[in-house]
This record gives sequence, structure tokens and C-alpha cells, in this order.
Amino acid sequence: MVGDMTIATWPVVGRRSVVHAYKPGESSAAEGPFRTLRVHAWASSGVRVTRRAGGRLVGQMTIFSSLNVESARLARNGNPDAAERVAHAAAQLEAGPEFVWLQRILSDLPGHDAKRVVDGVLPDDAPAALAEALKAVARRTEQLRAGELILATLAEVIAGRIAEVHEGYVLLVRVSGPAAMVPRWMAVAAGRDKVGELLALVMDKLDDASAVVEAVPAIDVDGDVGAGVFSPFGRGDMRVRNLTQEDQRLLAGEPQPLRILVPVLIEA
Repeated sequence: MVGDMTIATWPVVGRRSVVHAYKPGESSAAEGPFRTLRVHAWASSGVRVTRRAGGRLVGQMTIFSSLNVESARLARNGNPDAAERVAHAAAQLEAGPEFVWLQRILSDLPGHDAKRVVDGVLPDDAPAALAEALKAVARRTEQLRAGELILATLAEVIAGRIAEVHEGYVLLVRVSGPAAMVPRWMAVAAGRDKVGELLALVMDKLDDASAVVEAVPAIDVDGDVGAGVFSPFGRGDMRVRNLTQEDQRLLAGEPQPLRILVPVLIEA
């Protein structure tokens, strides 16, 4: 948590992310690995979303619960039973009211915007309900993830909000522990390279000497920046280094002229 925030990895993914978790280093567009996951019930079928352009139907895309990434990792690490359980939980989530709500909203967006949402980008003109639907899916995802203790041993996740942006790196104020420096090119690839944006680093262990480190978009599950009186001089308050969306809107507004009142003594 940052302040009173709960930050989680982005709750929806495309098929490429699932395949990448199962076969890191191989082409994530390959059909074979995903077919293997489906045959063994290590991945859900996903949810179809209608894509539109200019008011017309132009095709469909399939989105998945991010729990499929976890089940693919379990399968890769030789835990088929756990992989099947998590994939089943993903299928239940995709059939639940939170995912149905999200699917309906995505279907009303232009096709390009719907794809961007899956990649972790909210369009500027997106309806407010979209963010709420994503948070609802994220909350349910975290509830289901908490029920599988083995997931905590698969990968280490460092999540937080970007507090500083430099030429070569961004500074991530973590959910817990000290701030972390993340190569800027990784933040750019995740679509999270601006102050105030939420980012997560996922360190997926391959063996005792190597791991896959991936930067992925993150989301504030609760949308609650924190309660209480905030002081920019309170160095013990993590919000000193944590710009919220409300802060960004305020700072992006028109600057007000500086007014200085000077007392004048008028002698009779």
C-alpha cells in the first residue's frame, strides 16, 4: 500500500501475456503453447469483446483475467493441479458480474481504445464507469489470488507510484519497502513513464541464477488516496512523494496570479 492505497497489477491481459508467462523467451504469438494450456485446462477461454470503428463492427478480440498469467507460471513450474485450480478461478471470474460489466463497456468503445485498455491505458474520453469496472475486476482478482498461497512463491511483485522521472530511470515509491529505480525504457514499454502513474515490476524466477523481470501497468484497487490531513512538510508521510490524479489535475490547471499584500502607513 502507498498511503491507504492498494496497488495491484492490471487485472486484464491479452493472450500474448499468458503465453509469455508459460514460455518466456519464445514467440508470444505462437499457437502451440496456448493450445497446450487450454488442452490441460491450465488457462481459461477468455471473453470475446466486439470491436467497433466508425460505428460499425470490425471484428472481435479476446481478453483474459490476469489470473491466467499465474496459472501459466504454475504450469511452467510443474504444478499442474494448482495451475488448473487457478485457471478455473479465472474462468469463474470471467463469467462473473464484474467481468461482464467490463466487457459491456469495452464493447461500446472504438476498437483501438478497447485494445489500449487491455494494454493498461485508459483513453482520455473514456467513461468514468470504465475505471470503476476495472477496479471491481481487480478487487475480485486479488480476493481469488489470496486464496492460493502458492502464488506468493512464484514471482515477486514490486508495485507503486512513479515519484520521479529521469533520463535513464523512474523512481518508484513502493507498496512496501524503499523506493526502487526502474529503467525508463521498461516503464515506457509498460505505458507508465510519467509522475503519478502506477507501475509494477514482476520478477519471475526461472532458476536459481536467472529470472524474467517485466514492467507491467498497475491499478489502484480502492481508488482511495488516503484519509487525514496532508502536509507537504511531513517527511514521514509517503504522500509527500506521491502525486495523485487529483494533484495532477490541480497542477495542470491555469496558474493564479501571485498577490502580495504590502501594509502602507498613511500619516494624517
